[in-house]
Amino acid sequence: MSSKKGSLKGSDKDGAPRGSGGGGGAGGRGGSLRERHRPGSAERQPRRFSAHIVARRESMMERGGGMPFGVMDAAIRRPSLASVAERGNWGSRWEFLLSCVGLSVGIGNVWRFPYLAYQNGGGAFLIPYLIMLALAGKPMYFLELAVGQFGGVGPVAMWNCCPISKGVGCAMVTVSLIVCIYYNVIMSYTVFYMVASFASEVPWSKCDPAWADMETCYVRGSTPAHNTSSGNNTMATNSTYKETASLQYWERHVLHLSSGIEDLGTVKWDLALCLLFSWVVVVLCLVKGIKTSGKVVYFAATFPYLILFILLVTGLIQDGAMAGVLYFVTPSWERLLDVQVWQAAAGQMFFSLSVSMGGLIMYSSYNDFRNNVYRDALVVSVLDTITSIISGMVTFSILGAMAHDLNVPIDHVVKEGPGLAFVAYPEALLRLPVPQLWSILFFLMLFILGLDSEFALLENVLTSVSDEFTSLRNRKLSFCVLTAILCYFVGLPCVTYGGNYVLTLMDAYGGGIAVLFIAISECIGLIWIYGLHKICDDLEFMLGYRPQLYWRITWAFFAPVILLAIFIYSLIVHKPLRYEEYDYPDWADGVGWCLACLSMLQIPIIAVIVIFQQKGPSLKQKILQSLRPTEEWGPSDLNLREDWLEFGNKSKTNLRLNSLDVQNDCSNSAPRTIGAKGGEYL
Repeated sequence: MSSKKGSLKGSDKDGAPRGSGGGGGAGGRGGSLRERHRPGSAERQPRRFSAHIVARRESMMERGGGMPFGVMDAAIRRPSLASVAERGNWGSRWEFLLSCVGLSVGIGNVWRFPYLAYQNGGGAFLIPYLIMLALAGKPMYFLELAVGQFGGVGPVAMWNCCPISKGVGCAMVTVSLIVCIYYNVIMSYTVFYMVASFASEVPWSKCDPAWADMETCYVRGSTPAHNTSSGNNTMATNSTYKETASLQYWERHVLHLSSGIEDLGTVKWDLALCLLFSWVVVVLCLVKGIKTSGKVVYFAATFPYLILFILLVTGLIQDGAMAGVLYFVTPSWERLLDVQVWQAAAGQMFFSLSVSMGGLIMYSSYNDFRNNVYRDALVVSVLDTITSIISGMVTFSILGAMAHDLNVPIDHVVKEGPGLAFVAYPEALLRLPVPQLWSILFFLMLFILGLDSEFALLENVLTSVSDEFTSLRNRKLSFCVLTAILCYFVGLPCVTYGGNYVLTLMDAYGGGIAVLFIAISECIGLIWIYGLHKICDDLEFMLGYRPQLYWRITWAFFAPVILLAIFIYSLIVHKPLRYEEYDYPDWADGVGWCLACLSMLQIPIIAVIVIFQQKGPSLKQKILQSLRPTEEWGPSDLNLREDWLEFGNKSKTNLRLNSLDVQNDCSNSAPRTIGAKGGEYL
């Protein structure tokens, strides 16, 4: 029996490889546990170990002195993984569930979803979003949670099931790091607004000469709107274009927005301090990993719903609000033929659910092996969709009220773009009694929503690297602090005068196109290479039942095919990035593609490296070897792993028997039963 690098080899006395049949042979995919005889079998034969395992055993003998052989042997079987106790786990299943809610239900629902819906025609965006959610989002959400819980490892070590796809895990970690950097910048905006709200009067309630253009600044309700234009968030009174105070406060004071990305200017130090505060809070909440963040989410995942509900009721009772809601739910059918709408829907689906970023795999890897992850996946994915729709209704009810006041079409009432939430929501808060209090609570809610997701993004990076270099687990705090410091300095260009252009570039390429490509590669690696049948066997062993037809057909066909079609077509019709009325220069578009390739190219490059690391006389055998699971793949608990191997062997035996029965039935005219399922006829 040929063995993978690092596997255990052995043979029976007659020279036949163990596991090939008879006796106690397991007939598995190779590895020490697969070659072990079961109790009651013949006397155990001596095993031969590969060089690096022998060296590890000698090193452990030197360190451990009189360590019992059984304990040492258990440690050797998974040389790259530390014990579960060292890695940590959830205090309760509620911590896991609420953490997943916090990861999936974040700023993306309140900030990103409404502006993408507004940018892509309201209802014309909602329909593709729901379709993508049903055919790709929910199935992949369940798949990632299930595989992470089954393997008990992060998104890099998980690919022991399919070594050639290990680059997918590395790409996930890279994307998490990129998103982690600019996500905290958005959180810094919420800190800025929250601090500004402590004033005796919220600053965007008036036109302040310190930052406003007094010739064009306009406060809603101060003067009637006459002779309005169709400009973006503007009105014309006496032939002078007006902009709302909330818009000018956002662009001229918070961002101090420059003319373009080529004019970054200096660092805006008030935002830089807010960014520093955000990173300090994130690090403090991750001091002890999930043991800390798991407690924080009890408040962080539930408080935002109270604020959203209050804003929804407030928005819906305003004049013109229903027109905005109807714009949100009524599709523009011609926009459905625009592939960019579908690409935006797919990107938002991944961003919102946090699919293909590794965070879900990391979170579920801390679960109890028998946890009902199927229930958790359904609850969180449905809750995420509901939150996005509620946030959309809040935003569009506000836009409808603003359009009513300004007497302009809804699609012209504000500038489309990432700043929509920081213009529309402050406008709504002005209509509440004591707007300072509600502004503080709202922006605190946004910060908390971002904090949940930031936990997962950073913890995903830390866990994945620590799974590969287990010595870092003893230096978790130092590793976390150094990573945060690095991310802070890398994120400083996002808080310059042209920083919002940089943030938009990172969001479009680093967290959009790249994630789409990673999702396609993930489907191919797990379902097409490792195998749908093996995935179903693993989940049946873990959950007690096989995934239903809906999950199998979406995993195997709809998710990868639809995502691949969108990705290829979006490359064909690609247009340079645009921010409101500003077109990015070609060099900036090139920088964006370099950012996307930073993660995407890891997948083919690492695949080539893995192939050439395999042992084999020919390239074909090396490729085949890289497609097979390593001996480290399987449940992290060694007792469960033995049961899993037996379960897998029985499944293979039943599959062969069913195949033989079908062949016999084809040669006989009389009907007969198939396999062990009595009474079922062809």
